[in-house]
Amino acid sequence: MGDLPIPSPQMVHAARAHLTRRFGKGVEALLWEAREHPLPDVEAVDKAIAAIRAAHADGQEPPTATDLGAALVVLQAARLDMDRLEADLLGAVHEVGLDWAQIAAVLDLPDAAAARERFERFRPRLDAPVDEVQPSKPGDDKAPGF
Repeated sequence: MGDLPIPSPQMVHAARAHLTRRFGKGVEALLWEAREHPLPDVEAVDKAIAAIRAAHADGQEPPTATDLGAALVVLQAARLDMDRLEADLLGAVHEVGLDWAQIAAVLDLPDAAAARERFERFRPRLDAPVDEVQPSKPGDDKAPGF
């Protein structure tokens, strides 16, 4: 897991912006225009996949290489976020008393060593630079001016 690529925060920001401009509709597009709030990563990748499949089914041109590349970068960012979250959670539950054997049992891993190794593989990703998406504020679920 430690050998997975880590996209630069600037590249992730550009990819999120591209996918939001390309696939964001309605409120999603307005939130981008007003606050530069991107589509959630998984939703952006899902929309790219849907566009690929729709174009294929209709015999139309597929999304551009830029669309596809942006989706791959955003997928890497989502994976990095999940890896960071898992490392943080594994460390936290171990700190409060679950031993590696208990963690292994919950994660359906063969033994305590496998759980500890999983944590050690993900731990370096905690220090990776990331493109932070600002959390939504109350009212962000509504279009500006509504």
